Amino acid sequence: MRQKKNPLKNLGSKWEFLKTQHGFRRSPMRTAIRLISWTARCFIQKAVTVKLRRWDVRMLLPGDWRGLGKFLFVFGENYEPELAILERFLSPGKTFVDAGANFGIYTMVASKLVGEAGRVIAFEPTAESFEVLRRNIALNGLTNVLAVQGALSDKAGTAWLHYGTDPVRNSLGKDPSANDGGEYVTTESLDNVLQRADVKRVDVIKMDVEGAEELVLRGADKVLTSMRPVIIYEVNAEASGHLGLSKDGAPAYWNAWVTSSSLTARRGHPVQRGRRPVTSTCWRFLARCIDHSRQ
Repeated sequence: MRQKKNPLKNLGSKWEFLKTQHGFRRSPMRTAIRLISWTARCFIQKAVTVKLRRWDVRMLLPGDWRGLGKFLFVFGENYEPELAILERFLSPGKTFVDAGANFGIYTMVASKLVGEAGRVIAFEPTAESFEVLRRNIALNGLTNVLAVQGALSDKAGTAWLHYGTDPVRNSLGKDPSANDGGEYVTTESLDNVLQRADVKRVDVIKMDVEGAEELVLRGADKVLTSMRPVIIYEVNAEASGHLGLSKDGAPAYWNAWVTSSSLTARRGHPVQRGRRPVTSTCWRFLARCIDHSRQ
């Protein structure tokens, strides 16, 4: 069982981090008031449900300072600008894969965007986070979401998921700055899961897998070849290093795959994300592939 984190600890660094966030810059006073409210809820460990009106989504958030709950509660629809970017790529009937779904904010929004004719396949390895994900799917009455408890990788098996300094940093690689602790999780390749689920198309893949992006891509060769999705992923070079992978492993694998095929790539533009403590991150788009041999 995880120990609850004291929300009053390291207030100076937390304030500096807060000032880098998109939601804070848009509405600093509202953010400050809601942050005080969230701090009080953490002291009494009271869960809360928030509504994101833009997408008609409700999110159950445990009253724990650690994790993304505080960001969703404080920032709401401005939690991450990447959420709104989903509207550019998803529409009714499309299929979205959420690798590293956590509590399911991207899963919920994507489900609303693709509608009943579309599908969402969400993967989350951490048992506590998966239970919240499952409850949020039920809370929103979603019938187009397949939730899978496990970690996407390059092959099927089991692995030790190391707990990070924050639940959103749980990783298959050990962070030396984190305390010991973790859990065994099932690993699976995306190709195998989609084949068993009889998924015929994938339009967008979002990866927030704490450095394991290259492993996910290696396990998705058939998806890349036949479905050519847009891929939005978080860059976390430090976490990739903990797994013994190159910090440029995901784009390098993608480029090698494109070069060895008859495809060329239409690139998206990197979308910068605010820094969070210890690890700097950003979101990037990998290419959508174009098969000129079929034109």
